[in-house]
Amino acid sequence: MKIAIVIERMDVSRGGRETSTAQIAAGLARRGHQITVICQRASWRCEGVTVRELGRRGLTRSGRMANFVADAQWAIADQGFEIVHAMLPLPGANVYQLRGGTVPAQTAAGIRRRGLLGKLAARALAPLNSHRRRLADLERGVVNDPNVLCLPVSEMVADELAHYYSRTENVRVIYNAAGVPDVSLEQRADWRQERRFRMGLGQSDVVFLTIATNFELKGVAELIKAFSRWYARVRGRISARLVVVGRERVEGYQRHAGMREVGSEVLFVPPTDEIFRWYAAADACVLLSWYDPCSRVVLEATRWGIPSITTRHNGAAEVLAEGAGVVVESPRDSSAIIAAMDELADPQRRSDRSAACLRVADQLGMDRHVDQLLSAYREFLGRK
Repeated sequence: MKIAIVIERMDVSRGGRETSTAQIAAGLARRGHQITVICQRASWRCEGVTVRELGRRGLTRSGRMANFVADAQWAIADQGFEIVHAMLPLPGANVYQLRGGTVPAQTAAGIRRRGLLGKLAARALAPLNSHRRRLADLERGVVNDPNVLCLPVSEMVADELAHYYSRTENVRVIYNAAGVPDVSLEQRADWRQERRFRMGLGQSDVVFLTIATNFELKGVAELIKAFSRWYARVRGRISARLVVVGRERVEGYQRHAGMREVGSEVLFVPPTDEIFRWYAAADACVLLSWYDPCSRVVLEATRWGIPSITTRHNGAAEVLAEGAGVVVESPRDSSAIIAAMDELADPQRRSDRSAACLRVADQLGMDRHVDQLLSAYREFLGRK
């Protein structure tokens, strides 16, 4: 098949959406399909995949989005693509994969995570956000077209389509996936020992890991608060660290940790290509999402047998329901988060959760995801 994949930026350092898109494009190309990635800018290349950069035009975010949509429509016109698979709401695409969830759900999450005054201000200012308004208009037009195949990455996002758009027909959940490196248990053990030695920890000490590109959205402040309360109870009996990996200004979070007397126990790590070395060092992953369509971080951890703590606002919570972790109500649910940390700090209970991770790990691979995409494409083409 001749397939166009459309995404704004093709930079895998930005996070899950871009990394997943890269893995999908590579997986489709390995199966012999002709793949073109259409984007504004790219810092990624792959054998067998054509990357077409259209450039960024416009002074505002809203203007750049409008120009990219127009440029992408021009780039796909009359090129004979059998499938135009868009990761953003693009008029003219025939497949819309909602890797970022729906725009109304994103807006609701932005309001949900604020206090009372913040909620009032967010609601009042929402109509002034021209970028979000334009995205919402684009998405409404795409989703309201019954001929477009909508591919939510979790049941949570499928529910959003039904709730906000009354859209249930021509919707197919293709659950998110994550590629992980194929390394030996011996290599993982070496990585674990090296990272823990660097932190001054032994093999039996406890490491919680969170990986985030947006600390506010992923509940990092709330996590530090919960960790400090948990550690105040176990200090002297358990040595532990909270490792926070991500692209963010960390000074305020460091002060927050220091004021809660865990400044030495919370380690901030900038974006790194060695992320799986940190997974190897971790006992549990924690992602206190205010909103996540289906976090790759939790899926990566699960595939490596690392149990997670996340919120019901993360579509990846659906896989944890199989016993692979603990789901709490929200990032503010400190008591539940502390109870989950108690559980995952216990070696036997953690081992039980790890075994549950490994039972579902094969369901979360990128090969399965690409196979289901191809099945959806063929079904779509068969109806044309």
